[in-house]
Amino acid sequence: MDDSAVLALRVLVSLGVVLGLLWWLQRRLIRGRASSGTEAPIRVLSRQVISPKASVVVLETGGQRFLLGVTESNVNVLHTSEAVEEEAPDTAFAASLEDASNAAQESGQSSGSGLPRRRDTRRTAPAQGASMLNGSILSPDTWRQSAAFLRRGRQE
Repeated sequence: MDDSAVLALRVLVSLGVVLGLLWWLQRRLIRGRASSGTEAPIRVLSRQVISPKASVVVLETGGQRFLLGVTESNVNVLHTSEAVEEEAPDTAFAASLEDASNAAQESGQSSGSGLPRRRDTRRTAPAQGASMLNGSILSPDTWRQSAAFLRRGRQE
């Protein structure tokens, strides 16, 4: 074999080893960075557009909440505070159901489901001579008042 062919073969093998090593290191570094969790995740909690080129953003990272003013060319920290630990929605809902169930049992309600009955939010009985429909769109008096208002508007 010619010396130049051996040299070319050695260069190709060396290049293959170097590229393989770079590929392996890159895979290891990406996997290591993803699983290490050393970077605090940034969560955008809210965003409100103020104008086409400006907005206000609330974000949370590292146990802190930041209120940022964001424009096309700047990001300004408007306010910082400690992040508030919020209960998971499922946990909060389950706790409220349990509280309601306990309150129903303590008050002696027996609605069958263990939950308190719906509170009656209706108004008291109408005054003598007044209708339950007073103020409602179903009330004939409401229609009469509307027609009288429109007639007055045309006459003036």
